[in-house]
Amino acid sequence: MLLFLSLLTSCNEAGYGLVSISPIYGYTDGCNAITLAGHGFGAKLSATIGGSEITAFAAPGDKDLVGYQAAGVVPAGAHGYADIVLTSDGASSTLSGTGGYYYVECPAAGTIVSVSQSTELTAGAVITLEGCGLDAATVRARIVDAADGATGADLALSTVCGKGAVSLVAPALADGTYYLELVDVGTGMVLSGAPCGPIDTADTASSCTDYSLTYGVAP
Repeated sequence: MLLFLSLLTSCNEAGYGLVSISPIYGYTDGCNAITLAGHGFGAKLSATIGGSEITAFAAPGDKDLVGYQAAGVVPAGAHGYADIVLTSDGASSTLSGTGGYYYVECPAAGTIVSVSQSTELTAGAVITLEGCGLDAATVRARIVDAADGATGADLALSTVCGKGAVSLVAPALADGTYYLELVDVGTGMVLSGAPCGPIDTADTASSCTDYSLTYGVAP
């Protein structure tokens, strides 16, 4: 609530300034969407993070952004804090140090953070995966039947944005529940998405995540 009120106040301030970025962190592979907020945004806007240009940049009025917002996609960067510089009609405003953007080291190759579509799938649907270490040249996807553990053929990934986002085309499968796995082409090792085992209620440190896919309408 306090952040919301501060943004409303900043919208009415005279002059130009960058106030905040959301989210405030992401993986070093980049490719995640961010929103910038401030006041006095002019017609000509551009932005950089750590000296690299924010791509797919959208100014107020684009993509339903209100007058004090801009948005874009973060480029890859080095681990640590990076300054954000927003330039509006030739004037620049900067968020630096701990007020800037924080790049987090990728924990492992093939890390999945989000899946664009996981329910009511049909053959040919394009599924986008976001995360880090998603190298389309060395990583493939597999779909595993949740009922009998049968593994389908490896599926090629296509690069959407660096190593931070890739896509795959859903194969033709019978209605039901499946699991998505990412596999290293060279070693065959499952990198992420393997079905989790039975939950041990005493194991509070468990971090296993199932990436389930549902073909057809879930019962």
